[in-house]
Amino acid sequence: MGTTADIARFVVRTSYEDIPRPAVEAAKRSAVDMVAASLGGLRQPSSGAITRYVRSLRARPEASVIGAGLRTAVAEAALANAAITHAQDYDDCGIKVNHPTVLVLPVALALGDKLRAPGKDVLTAYILGLEVQGKIAMHCNFTLASERKPNSMQYVGCLGAATAAAKLLRLSARQTVFALGIAANMAGSIRANHGTMVGPLNAGLACRAGVSAALIARAGVTASKEIVEADNGFLYYLTGPKGYDLAGLTRELGNPYYIQSPGVGLKKYASCYYTHRAVDALFQIMAQHHLTYDSVAEVEVAMPKSGLRVLAFPRPATGYQGKFSMPHVIGCALLDGEVTLDTFSDQKVGDPRVRQAWGKVKLTFPDLPHWPGLPDHEPGMVFVGNPVTVRTTDGRTYSARVDVPHGEPSDPLTIEELLAKFNDAAGPVLPSEQAGRLSDLLLHLEDVPDTRQIADLLSSARRPTRALAATR
Repeated sequence: MGTTADIARFVVRTSYEDIPRPAVEAAKRSAVDMVAASLGGLRQPSSGAITRYVRSLRARPEASVIGAGLRTAVAEAALANAAITHAQDYDDCGIKVNHPTVLVLPVALALGDKLRAPGKDVLTAYILGLEVQGKIAMHCNFTLASERKPNSMQYVGCLGAATAAAKLLRLSARQTVFALGIAANMAGSIRANHGTMVGPLNAGLACRAGVSAALIARAGVTASKEIVEADNGFLYYLTGPKGYDLAGLTRELGNPYYIQSPGVGLKKYASCYYTHRAVDALFQIMAQHHLTYDSVAEVEVAMPKSGLRVLAFPRPATGYQGKFSMPHVIGCALLDGEVTLDTFSDQKVGDPRVRQAWGKVKLTFPDLPHWPGLPDHEPGMVFVGNPVTVRTTDGRTYSARVDVPHGEPSDPLTIEELLAKFNDAAGPVLPSEQAGRLSDLLLHLEDVPDTRQIADLLSSARRPTRALAATR
């Protein structure tokens, strides 16, 4: 038996009771965080566009779409809900996977809605989907992939999504092998689409692929039984002939679970994770020295040029591009004293005061340690934060560097901070009583008898008027 079969047997044999309690608790926190990102994502124009597409299909009403008052085919619901969730780039981050939860939990919730599954089943499928995609990624060397510059999260995400779907659909080990094989043929992304609406759609495409693959396998379609390990298979295609460790992958399944170690980071700011260390350093300097926007002449942010692969928009044209712009994020932090969901609206990017603030931000490229992207990050590698230097209008200079942003597994958000993030995102789209009910269900997901309750609350959310206007 090979690696693909080992993965399938692990998925089929693992029950909720087999999963350590710390993994379950971490998964519930990430679920609250992801739903906060979902509700915040309703503000983005891309969410309105994908909802219009799904509505136009007039598909069988199997599962709900967030913020739409609409039920559609389960694969299309997973597509839309993942794209809406990833629209703000506010969802969690994980080593080697970029954004792990959005590739799996929308699948588990959509199928949980369709099947009226209990919360324990949804949690189990979610944790196992994270585990499979995470362990595959952790045992890959993405150097070749990085040179080609694909969005690797969508590649491994297809397999995580297929795993979650297979578990909820109660596929056999043989069917699960085929679901992974089918999903692998649906993987793909092109870096040239970075900064466009395809960015959030990548998560949706991975989720739809996973659901579709599992349903197709259940219907009797077969695929390679060795899609992960074959000489011309998935890992060979993604990393090259010597870019993966099959023995380590199999040995470490569930030992420990990815959700526990390396764990996932929950974002404080709705921007690219590579900006967070610099923002924290700027806020630290401003608080310690009582600085204001008017008292600052220049903010110098040092970074290696490799960071420009992702932070690719020095003068963003849209709010979404602003998330991947160090001048925009730092300029708004300096101007407003905060970074919020509203920082990344199209209106904000077009504000003359914001554009003036960009001019106060200077990027430098000294000889810093390699700044890996999350797919390049190996266990044990230490991130080095961006050195930030602030020069005041009266000639003073202050510097700081933050290596570990608050929200990382080693410095997690408190439950109060997590709920504050949730309520901030929910405020414009859900009445407070419904928002409170939703967060409570997620925090006690293992006790929920029918996860359609969660889907119904999410479907009842309404997109803010300003977001609706932006789509016209």
